[in-house]
Amino acid sequence: MQDIIKEYGPAMITVVVIGAIILLVSGLIGSDGTSVVGQAFQRLLESFFTSSMT
Repeated sequence: MQDIIKEYGPAMITVVVIGAIILLVSGLIGSDGTSVVGQAFQRLLESFFTSSMT
């Protein structure tokens, strides 16, 4: 068991950290425009395209 942890420990930690980051980002952004970050990003894009058209 100790050999497995020595060999694959850093890879397992990396997988766990990447998974946590993906969960955090998907939780903040959400699946639609109802989340706080999603709404801010939507307003940012709308204002960018509105100001670039004029």
